[in-house]
Amino acid sequence: MVALVCTFLALVLAGAQAFQPDRLDFQLEQIVEKFTDEMKALKQEIEDMKRAHAPASSRLIGNEPKRDVELTEQTETSICTLGLRGRDGRDGAPGRDGAAGRDGQPGPQGPIGPMGDIGPQGPAGEKGETGADGNAGGSVYIRWGRTTCPNDTDTSLIYDESLREYVVGVFAGIAGGAHFTHSGGGANYVCLPKDPEWGVFTDGSQGTGAYMYGAEYQLSSNNPFQGVSLHNHDVPCAVCHVTSRGSKLMIPARLSCPSGWTREYKGYLMTAYRTQYRSEFVCMDGEPETRPGGHLDSDGALFYPVEASCGSLPCPNYVQGRELTCVVCTK
Repeated sequence: MVALVCTFLALVLAGAQAFQPDRLDFQLEQIVEKFTDEMKALKQEIEDMKRAHAPASSRLIGNEPKRDVELTEQTETSICTLGLRGRDGRDGAPGRDGAAGRDGQPGPQGPIGPMGDIGPQGPAGEKGETGADGNAGGSVYIRWGRTTCPNDTDTSLIYDESLREYVVGVFAGIAGGAHFTHSGGGANYVCLPKDPEWGVFTDGSQGTGAYMYGAEYQLSSNNPFQGVSLHNHDVPCAVCHVTSRGSKLMIPARLSCPSGWTREYKGYLMTAYRTQYRSEFVCMDGEPETRPGGHLDSDGALFYPVEASCGSLPCPNYVQGRELTCVVCTK
């Protein structure tokens, strides 16, 4: 009977643990307390039953039968006690650190991060070698008294006289300027194209502005250009472009250029007459041409030779009354 009670008690405790683990301790104390009381009552009942059925000789012996009963109760109680689950033990002390594991495989490459701040400017580098001389975009000059540019100095003509059209950015044209009797107007000679282009205009002479005239040679008694008659003829001109040399220079009283310079052309220095209104000095080509049909002595802007006058101009090396030469150079 004790075995049945223990089995029932174990089932009750197992159900309590399964469904109400939080209240296990409190219930277990109540069950054990109740179980103890029942065991005491059962023990007393068993002793009473054994005394009632035991022979007289057994009752005279004393406590030996009682020891048999106690051994039987102790054994059954121990068996019952073995069926109950005790409380969980306390957590043990932490174990030692394990050995380091092997290095893992490299992971995939992550995304590119944002660009960092621009660093400070570094020191200046060493100076490089000097490059070759450039052409500086070339140079432009006027060849007075001619309709073409030199063909042996890498030059080109802006305007072709025979075709009357612009080619390679240079032109042949007509020398012009203010009338020699006018005190106003421009003081320089200009090289006009032969086919002008007009903007807004009013035909007729309004008399409210300046005038542009053609230009003539004035060589009636003093002509340094030997072998050709030029007096009162109209003066042509050519605007020339040098592609490979960016500097130009007109040198009066010289026929040659400095070392390293290229001579474009040479000739004689010319300008307005000394008693007329001032103009500029230009270098007239030493082999001048004339404009066809332009010999009617229409006047306008005039070209006279220039002579040396000693005094403030040192003589020698200059010579009184001698016509001055000129040369146009590029580099």
